[in-house]
Amino acid sequence: MKKLFCLLFLPLFVNAQNQKLGIVLDAESKEPIEFVDVYNTTDNTITNENGKYFLLSLKDSIAFYKLGYEPQKTTFDTVADTILLNQKTFELSEVILTNKDRLFTQVRKAVPENYPSEEFKEQFFIRSLLRYNGNITRIQDIQGKLKRRTLLYHSNMDIEKKDFVFEVQNMRKVGLKDVTENETDIYFRLRSLKQILLETVQISIVQKDFEIEEKYFDEQKKVRVEFTYNGDNKKLNTSGYYIINLEDKAILEYYQLTHLDIDFKQKKDIQYRVTRYEKNIVFDKDSKTGKYVLKNGKIKSLVEVKNNEETFQTFFESEDILKSYGHFANFKVRKNVNENKDVFKLNYPYNAKFWVSQNQLLLTDEMQHFIRKVGSESSEFKVKSNLN
Repeated sequence: MKKLFCLLFLPLFVNAQNQKLGIVLDAESKEPIEFVDVYNTTDNTITNENGKYFLLSLKDSIAFYKLGYEPQKTTFDTVADTILLNQKTFELSEVILTNKDRLFTQVRKAVPENYPSEEFKEQFFIRSLLRYNGNITRIQDIQGKLKRRTLLYHSNMDIEKKDFVFEVQNMRKVGLKDVTENETDIYFRLRSLKQILLETVQISIVQKDFEIEEKYFDEQKKVRVEFTYNGDNKKLNTSGYYIINLEDKAILEYYQLTHLDIDFKQKKDIQYRVTRYEKNIVFDKDSKTGKYVLKNGKIKSLVEVKNNEETFQTFFESEDILKSYGHFANFKVRKNVNENKDVFKLNYPYNAKFWVSQNQLLLTDEMQHFIRKVGSESSEFKVKSNLN
């Protein structure tokens, strides 16, 4: 059973289909590239944090694309094990952008035209991960169907209880019990499905206390607007970028990294605070409707925890990855989970047939090491999982 437990999370090769396990690197730095689209007309996947992907398809073609890089097209017969993508050339503006208010005003005005504001459906894949003092303690993958009330929320639109309807179709999860040793009363609550969906559509617009810089590419049809906070709040350190399509004023990508030095909050016998928050969101235009939809999203939070006596200090890092696909499909969504519940407390049976042939997101090397460790014959870990 232990050996089977380890195998369940690894990609298995299926006969009668084209299949490729490979890696995508930046051509210059040779660093792995995350969230590269690997696809053809019928199948698609994305690279993980290690730049690795696994694609199964009956089609022979295979393409690689990421915003800001030159795309590549090839076939399963000729594709190399390692793909090197070249970054597109940025044209740095000679001056610091001074008309940012005008640009972002145009972006706001274009929201109704660029993004769906009516109810629509899509399929989703969510990966939730928790690290305790740098080591993985929980992994969970969820696949299913989703009905949204809208994509982006504007200032006069309230968030309502029925904005999201989730139907989970597949789930796999494994986590450790009592990982906090002497602090076993601490349970770190992961984000709910609703929280993940909301955070991946929340985009902040830079204010006057930010210094920004333009970098144009694609023959000045797109601009990367990099921002850095330079205000008086010394406890806040924020930077990031937007990639904006200048032809229709749509945000194609948003990245934010914030370091915080804030006061601790009290909860029972412990104190906690968020010290780092990171978010990356990628949008794509739907070919049928012409509307931009959420394609990929990633949220990471680092939380510092200590007790009142300050006899221990510990860190939890949560990470959530969202992949959306099959937008505007015509199918029924039957609610079968509580969207407000900690995702790791959701339960659904494991379906091996789905996971051995899915084109979603490979586990990273770190994740596979964790699974082998807790699933080994000599393991003394107490494991919570739906794999048995």
